[in-house]
Amino acid sequence: MSASPKITESPVEKVDLPNKVFVGNLPFKTTDEELREQFELIGPVAEARVIRRGKRSLGYGFVAFVAASSVDACVKGAKVELDGRTINVEAARPMSETEKVPAKRRPRRARKAKVEEAEGAPKSEAKVDAKVEAKADAKAEAKPEAAARKPRVRAKKPEDGPASETVAYVGNLPFATTDDELSALFAGFSIASARIVTNKKSSRSKGYGFVTFASHGDQTNAIAKFSAEPLVVADRPLNIKAALSESPVDSADAKTVA
Repeated sequence: MSASPKITESPVEKVDLPNKVFVGNLPFKTTDEELREQFELIGPVAEARVIRRGKRSLGYGFVAFVAASSVDACVKGAKVELDGRTINVEAARPMSETEKVPAKRRPRRARKAKVEEAEGAPKSEAKVDAKVEAKADAKAEAKPEAAARKPRVRAKKPEDGPASETVAYVGNLPFATTDDELSALFAGFSIASARIVTNKKSSRSKGYGFVTFASHGDQTNAIAKFSAEPLVVADRPLNIKAALSESPVDSADAKTVA
């Protein structure tokens, strides 16, 4: 043991035993017993304790000697090492009265406090109560207005009509399919138009479309052919059926015959 460490005051500790020193920079694996054995080399130890949070060491502790002379020798003239680490040894100071008693938390004021009750209170508290009351009044005024709003009525879907004699529904299309590509799939038939149905906001394909044929015969022949020999595009078999719509030429949301 050599070289006198600088004497400083330790963090606050409740000194319930006399002749106590603070011990810092401890290896985290140090136990109470190992701490006691190390400091008994200086003098008889009454208590040695490593401070922990749960099971984990916080890297410091406290040692209480039997004799005051051991404290002086430890703090003023000893350099203590443990597992290759130089231990900080400082005089433990007792907890002050102000540190012993935690400050009482101020209870929260009731949110529904009335402005009249705050008239005799300090200005800052009166302002807080006034703001609370104002918010409560604003909410109360807003409630009748909200209650007066009429419920949203969803538009009724049109009832199913007869199957279209010229329009066919084409489902399970690749999303990249264009109107021209849809039209090309029915090149062997006489068609008036072909249209992919898209999302109104994003303009992206919904994966299906409608083909309007020049005649009822072309429609039925196309549906019959692709029912027997399914049309496959990009490994996706297409679902081709007669559409249901009062205006099959213009309907983007036409239904299909099951």
